[in-house]
Amino acid sequence: PYVSGKEEELPLVKENENVDVKEVNMYDKETQPPKHYTPASIIKELAKRNLGTKATRAQIVDTLFQRGYVTGKAIEATDLGISAVETLEKYCPKILDEELTRHFEIEMDEIEQGKKKPELVLEEAKQSLKEILADFKKKEKDIGAGLKEATIETQNKANLIGKCPVCRKGNLRIIFSKKTKKRFIACDNYPKCRTTFSLPQKGLVKSTEKAC
Repeated sequence: PYVSGKEEELPLVKENENVDVKEVNMYDKETQPPKHYTPASIIKELAKRNLGTKATRAQIVDTLFQRGYVTGKAIEATDLGISAVETLEKYCPKILDEELTRHFEIEMDEIEQGKKKPELVLEEAKQSLKEILADFKKKEKDIGAGLKEATIETQNKANLIGKCPVCRKGNLRIIFSKKTKKRFIACDNYPKCRTTFSLPQKGLVKSTEKAC
């Protein structure tokens, strides 16, 4: 049921004072999750947080999609994206420091306004990057190991097309032939099922998750 709400001033009452109860209502509701970002709304959020510039914000979002960190019009993080953040938070959190990025965005604005000298800001940025890169270098094997499994899992999901319509036991997957250097779709129930489909060798192939 829907109800309309309006402000109503409550009378003053004292502790332990008896009051007349006219009506009691109980509503059964669930907390709604926040809406997913869209490419447009996440660009607005970046601007709100003073991250990036007008010229770079759209490019930042495009890069996230191109590298497989996020997917969908209602943006969702992929396994690779989640793993990348978790791994970097564990081994090199400074890379993800939003405050550091915002600090240098503000400094760049102050250079443009003539409030800061470029060489001083550049020197500060170089020093910060040296520290971050040195820390990253020490832990690069751990970072690589942390990302490897997620990369494989993300690739496997991207290559999954759907259930095989012939044997109905295996799944159709995009296969890359080491011999011909070409890609095609094949059933992973091979050799019991030899179903294959040819593919164009250029462009993105993505499952619609709906059978024709």
